[in-house]
Amino acid sequence: MVVRVATFNTALSRANRGDLARSLASQNDRQAQCIAQIIKEVSPDILLLNEFDYDGRGLSLESFQTHYVSPITDVYPYTFIAPVNTGMPSGRDLNKDGVVSNSGSDALGYGFFPGQYGMAMLSRFPIKENLSRTFQQFLWKDFPDALLPKNAVGDDWFDLGDLAVLPLSSKSHWDIAIEIDGRIVHFLCSHPTPPVFDGAERRNACRNHDEIRFWTEYLNQNQSLYDDCGHIGGLAKGASFVILGDLNASVSEGDSLNGGIGGLLSHPRVNSNVIPSSKGSKEYSPNVVNAEYHTASWKVRADYVLSSVDLAVVDSAVFWPDSSDSRSVLVTQASDHRLVYLDLSIKDS
Repeated sequence: MVVRVATFNTALSRANRGDLARSLASQNDRQAQCIAQIIKEVSPDILLLNEFDYDGRGLSLESFQTHYVSPITDVYPYTFIAPVNTGMPSGRDLNKDGVVSNSGSDALGYGFFPGQYGMAMLSRFPIKENLSRTFQQFLWKDFPDALLPKNAVGDDWFDLGDLAVLPLSSKSHWDIAIEIDGRIVHFLCSHPTPPVFDGAERRNACRNHDEIRFWTEYLNQNQSLYDDCGHIGGLAKGASFVILGDLNASVSEGDSLNGGIGGLLSHPRVNSNVIPSSKGSKEYSPNVVNAEYHTASWKVRADYVLSSVDLAVVDSAVFWPDSSDSRSVLVTQASDHRLVYLDLSIKDS
């Protein structure tokens, strides 16, 4: 069986809590219409949405499915949403400006209300929640060899009070187990913080590095890791998986500390040989090396779908049509990121 797996940073995030749900309920959100049309064009079987505001009742995702996706393409009968750290008050002065704010840079993850920049999974195959795990509450200080930031004189940026509440994940890390033709495949989803918008201490770059390296340690079955239910350890040896999400990092471009993404791409359990590409990205940056692999309008490979080495890659692409394609207008009206997919051959167990 060939299964198409995709990730898409939709930029469906709004300025205030509830704005997205209200806009989608109106049934005439132009951005959402373009995103749904792209989903129709690519028709992934399993799709991670980044920057999709979370609300506890799932109203936004329900409206997006009902009013935008379902009328034009097959419905996704299985979904997964969960809380994220963005916009969650920390009670601490994390940016060290002398003021404790309830949001923004002092939140557990950058955001102005709880759930901003959230994540959602859509699937045509059953999601096994009893086999899935979330790591929203895993503390950064408990991460092995944590790259915690230092200030200009070399002292710790975060004090003990900060570290007692500060999670590693700026949103969350999910291991979503999906049953495909009798076989369990683990979808490892995240959206690390951008490695910018900080200072000389590079606290966001350090966090991005470790948020990505979390998956390396997860594949290494590191026993220091614990999930939100208190279970410890990483992914079982031999388990099939797909890593996907906007990782906000590249080994060769941008402002990230490339050790995090470099370590993940070189992990022996990860197939990093196939790099999705597009004609549109090459046209957009004709004189830039590796431009065909870019996934964002700011000219970097930021979004990833990476499979375990036991899953054969049949095809791959970044949905970024060039100007000769009438569909090219969709991408500019949808998001500053592009949908990325792999077609994977998945045999029954």
